[in-house]
Amino acid sequence: KEWVKGWRNFNAGHEHPDQNTFTFAPKGVPFITEALYGPKYTLLNNAVMFGPALSETCFKLWAGQVTEACDSKWLKYKLGLAADAQGRVEAAMKKDGMVFIRGEAHSAYNPELKVRNFQRNLLLLHPQLLLLVDHIHLDPDSPSRAMSSFFHNTELPFQSTEVDGIYGAFVTHGEDRYKMFWMDDTNSSNKGVAGYWTYPRGYPYNGSNYVNVTMPLRYPHTRMAYIFFGPDMDVQSFSLRGDDQRVDIYLSTKEHTYAIYLLTGEVTSKPLFAMVLLDHKKVVFERTAAMEDSSPEEVEEYVNVVEDNLQHVKPVFQQMERHILGEVLNTASFRKTAERLLQFSDKKKTEEVIEKMFAMSKRQSKVKGGKRVNLEEKFSESLPDIFAQIELNEKKERQRTLKRTYEDSPEEGDADSRAFIDYADGRKNTKGGIAKGQKFKEFHMVSTVRSEGVSSTASYIRMFLLLNTATFFLLLAVLLTRFQRGRSLHTQRCFYSILLIDCFVLLFLYSSCSHTQC
Repeated sequence: KEWVKGWRNFNAGHEHPDQNTFTFAPKGVPFITEALYGPKYTLLNNAVMFGPALSETCFKLWAGQVTEACDSKWLKYKLGLAADAQGRVEAAMKKDGMVFIRGEAHSAYNPELKVRNFQRNLLLLHPQLLLLVDHIHLDPDSPSRAMSSFFHNTELPFQSTEVDGIYGAFVTHGEDRYKMFWMDDTNSSNKGVAGYWTYPRGYPYNGSNYVNVTMPLRYPHTRMAYIFFGPDMDVQSFSLRGDDQRVDIYLSTKEHTYAIYLLTGEVTSKPLFAMVLLDHKKVVFERTAAMEDSSPEEVEEYVNVVEDNLQHVKPVFQQMERHILGEVLNTASFRKTAERLLQFSDKKKTEEVIEKMFAMSKRQSKVKGGKRVNLEEKFSESLPDIFAQIELNEKKERQRTLKRTYEDSPEEGDADSRAFIDYADGRKNTKGGIAKGQKFKEFHMVSTVRSEGVSSTASYIRMFLLLNTATFFLLLAVLLTRFQRGRSLHTQRCFYSILLIDCFVLLFLYSSCSHTQC
């Protein structure tokens, strides 16, 4: 549960400048993939850059999304334009075996580019046929003159191809070819550049294969269409045309003919996103069926709220864990299941615990149905608390990761680290209370019975420790004043023995309580 406490470990710095990105894997083969964990550049995602760049950017001629970081492995998200950057999914729907998704990402780019809309439409016409249409609407005084799109494959290299003046690229997987082609709404197609981007040292991946497509922008609208298809599809023709309200794409394969009408305008004459004519069949994606924007209500001190909710949820999962383990019989896969469950536990004890679980399951299979419930309870209660074991292991791993992260990038901020430590300590001493925000919902922080029990035990230990310490100094003072010249050696030995025993008691108290309790 401590993962919510670590703002350093759970923040937007791990994100990528990838608004309007997508992936495609026809037949389960990765064709268009993410570039995985690398430098935070827009071009290392399936995204778009605009040119020319007016202000300082990571690449002189091109402007990527404002969150990209030129000299850090962390995404920019705290200050300036990056703090307000966003993208959104405007529609996501499935109908008659087709899937339509629309995204809008102009807010992820610098306002100096004067890009009013960057709309990306994805239409899965067939499991092996994907149509992508980018709609860029420029302001009248926009300085942007070109767009540069990137598509990645981390495993397979792209090779260039061309058919009837339409340029494209493909990857080869075994004996199959996975192809893509592109053109704009003037039926122009520029040759793409295929290559490999090597990551600097310090990243877990070597790099990514990519194909880069650069096309000119026109005022006010530019549409770019891309088709991606697998080896079982044979695209025979591909063309498009458009006006200020919509763009029409015509596709034909060996088996079907597609006519796709995309309504891209901000205000359209019909309440539609798109309409597809497949041979003599019509599929309509209506605006009324689009997903509504339901942003969650902001809550102050949300980390505390999540932490308290987890306290209530955790016992539910523990009960489910006991029930599932209680239902497990003596099967061949039981040992493997136990090993997976205990992979985060102490390695020295894992084998012993597995043997115990296996033996209990074997005895359970011999019990009749009437006695099974009691044995399940006994069986589940005898098992270790796997959640606690995993939690302890993860806490240690987070501490090691936090130390490495700070050593690699101290500029991420000492304040976040202090907040992480202060919050963790503060929660241990919280008995209960109410936190209120001026414009947020009121929520309660309720302590658990276990924390109250620990606090009560700590109070008794402190009290006994103080009394014992006072007794120790009292006896020592009596020994030095009253019996310093005493003739009885036996009496002095008794007092020394009492003091020695008292020392052992003090050592026991110190060893039996934690730092926070003592």
